[in-house]
Amino acid sequence: MVLCAASSHFARPLAVQNQAPAPQPQPQPPADQVQITTFLQDPWVSPAEVRQVDRQLVGPGLANDRVQVRDNRPKAAPDQAGNYLMQPGSDGESQVNAQVVTSQTLNMWQNYRGGQIEWSFGSRVLDVVPHKKQGMNAYYSRWEGSTNYFFQDSPQLQTTVKTANSVDVVAHETGHSVLDGMKPGYLSTNDRETGAFHEAFGDCSAMLFTLQDEAMRERILEQTGGDLSKPGNLAWLAEEFGKARRLANDDPADDDRPWLRNAQNKFTYVKPESLGDGRGDDDTLGGEIHSFGRLWAGAFYDCLNATYQDGLAQGLGPNQALKFAADTLGPLFARAVDRAPSTRGRFKDMGLQLIQADKETNNGRLSEAFTKVFVERKIISPKDLQSEAERRSQLPRLTVDHDFTSKAEAAAFVTARAAQLGLPEGVKLSTASLSRNAKGEQVVSLLYPQTVPVTVPGLQGLETDVNGGVTLVFDAQGRLSDFHHSAVDAECVQDEMEGIAYLQRKDQILEDDRTGMQFTRDDGKPYLAVIRDGKLVRVPSSACDCGCCSQCGK
Repeated sequence: MVLCAASSHFARPLAVQNQAPAPQPQPQPPADQVQITTFLQDPWVSPAEVRQVDRQLVGPGLANDRVQVRDNRPKAAPDQAGNYLMQPGSDGESQVNAQVVTSQTLNMWQNYRGGQIEWSFGSRVLDVVPHKKQGMNAYYSRWEGSTNYFFQDSPQLQTTVKTANSVDVVAHETGHSVLDGMKPGYLSTNDRETGAFHEAFGDCSAMLFTLQDEAMRERILEQTGGDLSKPGNLAWLAEEFGKARRLANDDPADDDRPWLRNAQNKFTYVKPESLGDGRGDDDTLGGEIHSFGRLWAGAFYDCLNATYQDGLAQGLGPNQALKFAADTLGPLFARAVDRAPSTRGRFKDMGLQLIQADKETNNGRLSEAFTKVFVERKIISPKDLQSEAERRSQLPRLTVDHDFTSKAEAAAFVTARAAQLGLPEGVKLSTASLSRNAKGEQVVSLLYPQTVPVTVPGLQGLETDVNGGVTLVFDAQGRLSDFHHSAVDAECVQDEMEGIAYLQRKDQILEDDRTGMQFTRDDGKPYLAVIRDGKLVRVPSSACDCGCCSQCGK
């Protein structure tokens, strides 16, 4: 899916931007750094600027050991000093921006997690495709091992909108790939709320990335006067994309809103299926997953604001407090996701895990504020807090005396203790992700499939796999400190069927004889399930947002 953040307050007339001269070389940086042309957040906020970055981010030929540009257009070349100073509007400008922001976003999440994040598709290197095809879109695809960005002329803005130029969009799509590495099960389910959490995680990734840059923090403070309840670029995502979309639609009332989504909202929880398939509007929550994801993104923004206020209360200046907010909440969020159930990303579970993460690593400084946010948004209830405390008091007694050396070893260890953990007899576990952080804690996420009949009208006679799952967390002494078992029960199967029906209504199920391995529709939107040999199989890809579905009806 897509996303970004910016503000019309800082936007320059695009005609001026498009006529801007090429960036002028600056004094040569140290040998371990290079100069690049990059956007700070979004083209609608400000034009690209010359910045110094670590040489390893761009690597030799826009490639490093984790991220590489693979484009449909000639790849940009550096100057003799290794600098990438690109002409405004050039293909190289988009390539450099996407390469560097992707690498920086990955580094941000690895720092927050306290350990390396492996990609879920088996390769160490994520491909970044800045000019995938024409359209208003972007998406992450596990089966392609890539993040993909689109381009589209905007007559109203008198420019070509390139999603690879938006730092928000790139940080969002990289967020999808990061979350898929941490929790592969979340793209293996058709559960609608999990899809919405995936989109929200991308939005949170964009917000956290925005706060890494000191100049952007100053802009946000100037824009809001230091009051994050006021409108600003931190909450606004994908400004240029959003502005182009709004100017192109038939509603003049929204032309002044330069965002694709806005995390400043007051939405409260209901099941997404109860809201239908629509997107709603800026003030109305919809059941479409990008729309519903705004609920979690809004709650996260509230938690970010609470953390910012805590920084101010400790005597930090506003700019420092914003950085403190990102660098406090980011690790808590990464810890919460790591320890969440392995098969479905439900808002309630994430809220409870975030509160617990604060108690475990931040002396509970923010637990009361976070609890207030999630209760007011009806994501959790006092009863949920009580149930969570009871669950934690009844964890199985289990220890491990060594670090797991492979996913196979971890699966064998847990399988041998299936009865002790209350897992189904004869369960066939596979390790979806395995990590160890700097504190010596190990997290293992495992999945086991169960084949069930598809009961969705029009798809009867097919089967599909529904995953059960297990998450185990071992502390630095090897003791089990958290445990989740997500069984394949009637409620789980029903949620899967509702998710499949949703994909059917949105024409995102591909018959295997239509296009073979090409899982992308003509409009650039990916298919999210494929029918093969009598089985409906999930296609692990983010449900990218063309931003025009209210017009095209898809």
